[in-house]
Amino acid sequence: MREEDQILLDRLKDGDPSAYEAIFKKYYKMLSAKAYFMLEDEMEAEDLVQSLFVAIWQKARLHSINTSLNAYLLRAVHNQCIMSLRKRKVSERRLNEYSLNCSDVVMEEEPEADHYEDNLNLAFNELPLQRQKAFKLVYMEDKKYKEAAQEMGLSVNSIKTHLKLAVRALQKKLVNFK
Repeated sequence: MREEDQILLDRLKDGDPSAYEAIFKKYYKMLSAKAYFMLEDEMEAEDLVQSLFVAIWQKARLHSINTSLNAYLLRAVHNQCIMSLRKRKVSERRLNEYSLNCSDVVMEEEPEADHYEDNLNLAFNELPLQRQKAFKLVYMEDKKYKEAAQEMGLSVNSIKTHLKLAVRALQKKLVNFK
């Protein structure tokens, strides 16, 4: 193990939070790049690495490292990416199965589908303009959070908040139309 990393780990074991910060600053970009190359999604990669560091902090996982810190963190990111890719694959499979089931709907049910679509449009138009635009950019135009944020002149967190509130409002309004 590198001497500098061992010193950081020893300081962390002694309860020095600045050691955790130093480890985060030293490895964050490298780990994010590794995650990005595996996931091919910048936001997901950054979220994954941040979540990893939060988990490491909360569960004090760095206290039991007996290999190099670099190797431990790279392996942890690799494993998290593999799990994320598996979840993505399962979600895609379920979405495909659901799409196939939806395409099997009998023609008699189409007027009801039109009614549901009208209600969806009505509920969507009742949303504030910022939420409508965020929803359209991310869910209808399939843009990344970062792209939508740049286009709207907002932060990524603001986009996420608008999306969460829009989805919640649509769910609340549409639950009565089933």
